[in-house]
Amino acid sequence: MISIKGNGISKTIEFAELEPQMSRGQRFIFLDRDGTLVPYSPTPELAFLPPLTKTVLSDIVDHNQAQIAIVSARNLKSLASEFDPEKEILAGNYGLEISFPNGHKFVHPAASNAVPQITLLAEELAEIVAKYPQLILDNHHYSLCLHYHLLPPHKQSHVAALMEEIKSRYSGSDDSTVHFHDLPTSYEIVPAIEWDKGRALEQISLVLNLADKNMLYIAVGDTEADEPMFNWVNARNGLTFTVGAEDKISRAQYRLDSSDDLYAFLRHMLDLKSPGLAA
Repeated sequence: MISIKGNGISKTIEFAELEPQMSRGQRFIFLDRDGTLVPYSPTPELAFLPPLTKTVLSDIVDHNQAQIAIVSARNLKSLASEFDPEKEILAGNYGLEISFPNGHKFVHPAASNAVPQITLLAEELAEIVAKYPQLILDNHHYSLCLHYHLLPPHKQSHVAALMEEIKSRYSGSDDSTVHFHDLPTSYEIVPAIEWDKGRALEQISLVLNLADKNMLYIAVGDTEADEPMFNWVNARNGLTFTVGAEDKISRAQYRLDSSDDLYAFLRHMLDLKSPGLAA
């Protein structure tokens, strides 16, 4: 189901009502992975890209309906194992590393500089996980994410204290190359640079020289991390969709109930008149 968001409006619309806007330029779709294309699961390794979703993404590219970029917190290696790097742009670690179908690759220098400290921190966090096996550590090479949603509440404070000690050591250092983020159910460690998905979209635009092209940008995501992506697309008169609960606060213009609704939306795109692709 597609709903209009904003200004107190709560109205369900059909895909056909978006077709005039969808046909006004070459289409470029930016898609988040977890919670957007892929439903959430208790553990990251159980969150699989549905085969039908992978197929429809491939079909959209093959039928010249849009260019596609997957912009995710997961690393490039993980994305390349399930999406098609010969058809889709893959932006891992929020776009700090990007691969393009033509073989071009981008890695932000700050990400490379952070690897030694990320490696040391991964070892420290692995020791914490050994004490609290219900924790889940995702090592994305250029970033780390320690999930604690499966940890009993009375143990979460213990882990929080350990993380504060680690954070104080690294954050207080003049040569620190990392930032720490406290998220609702996890701790994230990323390179020390002002970066977000909006900057990732700008980097993709620069590499592909999209500024002077007649592009219709479309962005779909589900969390606060996707809001900079929505801002970037909204500023260019594109279409933005958030996936999930009706009461979610977002700068997206439209809402899709679930990943299943996003799949249906993508299927509808195959029936649109082909706009051609940017060079």
